[in-house]
Amino acid sequence: MDSYYGDGGALIQDPINSLVYYSGGTVVSGSYSVMCVSKSTDGGSTWPYRYNLTAEAGCCYALTVEPTNSNVVYAGGNGGLFKSTDAGTSWTSSSVGISGIVYDIKVNPLNVNLVYAGSTDGVFKSTNAGLGWTDTGCDSVNVLLVNPVHPDTVYAGTGYGVYLSTNAGGTWTAMNAGLANLKVKALARNPGVYLFCGTSAAAYRWSLAVGVEEGAVSVAPILDLRVYPNPCRGMTMLSIGIRAEGLGLKIYDATGRLVNSFALRNTPYAIRWNGIDQNGQSVPDGVYFVTVTADSVSETKTLLLIR
Repeated sequence: MDSYYGDGGALIQDPINSLVYYSGGTVVSGSYSVMCVSKSTDGGSTWPYRYNLTAEAGCCYALTVEPTNSNVVYAGGNGGLFKSTDAGTSWTSSSVGISGIVYDIKVNPLNVNLVYAGSTDGVFKSTNAGLGWTDTGCDSVNVLLVNPVHPDTVYAGTGYGVYLSTNAGGTWTAMNAGLANLKVKALARNPGVYLFCGTSAAAYRWSLAVGVEEGAVSVAPILDLRVYPNPCRGMTMLSIGIRAEGLGLKIYDATGRLVNSFALRNTPYAIRWNGIDQNGQSVPDGVYFVTVTADSVSETKTLLLIR
């Protein structure tokens, strides 16, 4: 890997092709340090493809690839928001309605026309794959997190704490109880168990068991769902590592359609799934969601199927 960037701001892996990476930053071009994206097709060993997105000063801080289509890539920064529909070969501005510096971009995995962008001016939402954007609220947004199974649930990490929307950005509620530092830099999620928050001073966790802050309630048991290999090429192992009553396992595609389901009578339990749906037909390549439930507890993992 070379030292192409004067300043690097983003790095992301293609969710379908693990050898493809995009990196973003700023590079000197003429008299400006412009917003730039580079692409590697060999796992980061070389970066032969480089694209200047702005003619004047800018830096790329956010990148995302559409979860079911590797050709669609979004890039954002202080030069605006851009979109490619040919895997980075060409880029067009997708900034109508957006203001501020874009620090994160997320695509709804069940509806790829629904895209969120977090910027210094708020959480912006597009319902037409980036053609236009509306401000849904919040301010000073650094990071976004979308629940892959229930994507109307969106978390925003801001300079003023963590905010939650359960209606796709319609309204936002603060989740700041217990946060000694409100400058949120990172968010992560263990489905049904914890929301993790990284700030400029410390890391915190919020229990998702009943929706109140960590420390106030007992934590729901972890079902220890494992999916391996992942990505898989036609065959994967789905295992549950604890004993529990009433276990069930379901597989959904990226549109939310139930693909297959299994009743698990003995645990610890493992099954092999060979990419076949309930009708015995092979399913196409793409992103799938594996969900295991036991009574009121559930755990979900994302699976990438590649033939």
